Amino acid sequence: MRDIALLLHVAAGAVGMLVGPLAIVLTLRARRLTWAGEVFHWAVAAVCLTALVMVPYDWGRLWVFWPISIASYLFVYLGQRAAEAPGGLWYRGVLRGYGGGWIALWTAILVVSVTEHPWTWAIPIVVGSAAIEVFCFRPSPTWTRS
Repeated sequence: MRDIALLLHVAAGAVGMLVGPLAIVLTLRARRLTWAGEVFHWAVAAVCLTALVMVPYDWGRLWVFWPISIASYLFVYLGQRAAEAPGGLWYRGVLRGYGGGWIALWTAILVVSVTEHPWTWAIPIVVGSAAIEVFCFRPSPTWTRS
């Protein structure tokens, strides 16, 4: 079961990494939920669900990934909800939700891949969060038009 979950986890993560930027751009451009947003949402949901399946196999070391998985999914869910009902500051929900989910995927890749430098997980969080906030407070005029 663990091997199947790991295979699905990696495959869904790859899909999420590829579709994440498209989800952000296409959703902001269309001012509504798009196919890319749907694919990104379900890819991150699969990543988080498979993480929850794998954690009990090494609970002592991996228990912290339960709350991280739930929080990561909630970011993408926020982006999904904002895209479904655009209006007001909806673009901030899309940027923070989908962007936060994409940051979570990058962070997970670095945590797993660059074990000799554990501080590297902070790079996508700091850089990505700063970029998201710049776009939130200096939005494109097309995102804010009525």
